[in-house]
Amino acid sequence: MEKLSPIVQEAFGIQSRRIKREKGRYICETAGGLMSIYITQESPEAITTQHTIKEHLAANGFPWTDRFQPATTGQPYIQISRDSYVMAKYPNQRNETDFESEAEVLQAFVFLARFHVASQGLQTQAAPASPPMPEVFARQIGELANAGKQARKGPRMSDFDVSFIKHAPAYSEIMQESIDRLSHTNYANLYAQAIHNCTICHNNLKEENLLRASETTYIINFSEAAIDLQLADVAALIRRYAQRSSKNIPISRLLEAYNAVNPLPNAAQDILYAMLIFPWTFTKIISQYYSKKRNWTPGGLISRMDAILAERAEYEKYVKQM
Repeated sequence: MEKLSPIVQEAFGIQSRRIKREKGRYICETAGGLMSIYITQESPEAITTQHTIKEHLAANGFPWTDRFQPATTGQPYIQISRDSYVMAKYPNQRNETDFESEAEVLQAFVFLARFHVASQGLQTQAAPASPPMPEVFARQIGELANAGKQARKGPRMSDFDVSFIKHAPAYSEIMQESIDRLSHTNYANLYAQAIHNCTICHNNLKEENLLRASETTYIINFSEAAIDLQLADVAALIRRYAQRSSKNIPISRLLEAYNAVNPLPNAAQDILYAMLIFPWTFTKIISQYYSKKRNWTPGGLISRMDAILAERAEYEKYVKQM
């Protein structure tokens, strides 16, 4: 990583007293505080979309994001040759949310609810729209069927192929159950309302994007944000918690923390259940494996498959208690 060009600093209108490299970015000590400057692979349009969302959130009382600091041109990025740079205030003394800490997890759900409330009223077309969940489910089922054909096509099946074929029928039943359950809810109406009202989902609620600072949780990295029914975010955070913790907090308690700030719609639990039982981790690893033509199976993929299969029963038990 080369030194930060003075041209970049000038374009952002800053003068750095000291510059430190850290995890693919430059940390600049300026008169306005610490600033993070980094090269992004995002398109100017995608950067502008994220900037629009973050500014809308701040204007509606949710400043706890990694807001871009505009360049002297007023744009949230600068372009030098083929590189796009963005600048944001550096998050001092903030740590990733610890999913084994009840207080931090509940705080994350509270701030997710605050973010969802603040995102309301965004201008139409300011962000892309996610496809409806039944369409996503159906596409995943189709990909699973195609993967099954691919697994049986070769002259000799790998251990991964054998494991997949053995467990695919059970997971196909679970996927169909998700579709059936969702079809008996008011999801379609709620999704249509979400698209009409341009409600925003973050779509990437991982520990590294949920930064705790005292009694505040910052939500950062909006690269996957889209217009969608916000229950998708709630389900995603519950799923992430269940996968990365001892699952000591009941789902009802997580929903209680969220609902106290942003009341859940009618039949929310039925919709969330359909989203939660869907085997996302199984379909993801199958897609990763069969998206490439392989002559051998990486050991890491086999280990991950074994872990996914082993964790499923405990995960289902947790979800069915909601």
